[in-house]
Amino acid sequence: MPHTVTQGLDDFHTITPHLVVRDAARAIEFYCKAFGASELYRNLAPDGRSIMHAELMLGDSRFLLHDEFPERNLLSPLSYQGTSVTLHLYVTDVDEVFARAIEAGAEILMPVEDCFWGDRYGILRDPFGHRWSVATRLKDLSPRELRQRGDEFKEEHRDWPRK
Repeated sequence: MPHTVTQGLDDFHTITPHLVVRDAARAIEFYCKAFGASELYRNLAPDGRSIMHAELMLGDSRFLLHDEFPERNLLSPLSYQGTSVTLHLYVTDVDEVFARAIEAGAEILMPVEDCFWGDRYGILRDPFGHRWSVATRLKDLSPRELRQRGDEFKEEHRDWPRK
């Protein structure tokens, strides 16, 4: 007998982040406080303590997370001592969200500033090792304007990224 899907997937978009964290319960608290996420639900692992699956809403999108399970080779950025992934978040007021995230325990990697590509933008590392870029759009630029501003940036910052 075929299975009928009854739950809509409207808040799952083309790509859904799935984060592995150390101390998922604390991470859920952080994401709710820092970025305004809301917890939809969590499932505990058989040990009754570890979170093996949780879903949160951030704006109009779901994201998933669970605790590290080293015995299954499911490790967080803290175990790898870094990550090459940055989660990008557009918000109405980047300065307010940035301040809230810092208050909740995030570390500043790049302070908020007006950037040549038209965003007010900064980068944080959350207490669980994940990197977040947070931005508010200041101005929509045409590809030509973006290229010109990029060239001007390169000219003014020849020593970047070393400085």
